[in-house]
Amino acid sequence: MGSPATLNGYIQGVRRFVEHIGIENPEEALERIKSGEIDVFSALDSQGTGFIDRSLEKYAHRTVRSLLFGIKKWLSLNGVKLEWDKIEFPTTTVTQETDRAPTREELKQILNHASLRDRAAATILTSSGLKVGTLLSLTWGDVRLDYPDVARISVTNRIGRKFSKRGGNGVGGKFYATFMTPEAKKESAK
Repeated sequence: MGSPATLNGYIQGVRRFVEHIGIENPEEALERIKSGEIDVFSALDSQGTGFIDRSLEKYAHRTVRSLLFGIKKWLSLNGVKLEWDKIEFPTTTVTQETDRAPTREELKQILNHASLRDRAAATILTSSGLKVGTLLSLTWGDVRLDYPDVARISVTNRIGRKFSKRGGNGVGGKFYATFMTPEAKKESAK
């Protein structure tokens, strides 16, 4: 009952798994699995040599997860029981490096070497908490400079602006306001 794309993904998973265990034909692989000649758990999850680890050398985590769902469905439909909760599926995202906000000294260095436009963007982003896409989508009507020290930025939900579907800000995820510091206001007014 899945989409053709899902079916194709499942077929790719089965095909790649069968190739991994060194068999050309899925029916032959199924017979050898059912007879106990092939240990599916080991073939999938052997440390370093299993299907999962080998696939992660070539494909993204999300792709490997999709391949595993195809293998799981194939085995399930053919009556092969496996304790899937003992197999660790790759997570869909992997953090390869951690990010952090620049220190005050680093920010000063950035601002000393940046163009006027980049200084304005950097100060607005760091003081308001806006995402880059949101900053780039702002119009003059979104920014109010008539406050004494700060500037108010009104952000409504539209293209280029990501809002939570949960609407955690109490208004259904359609609007929020933020402020920029006096330094950011000064840079953006130049």
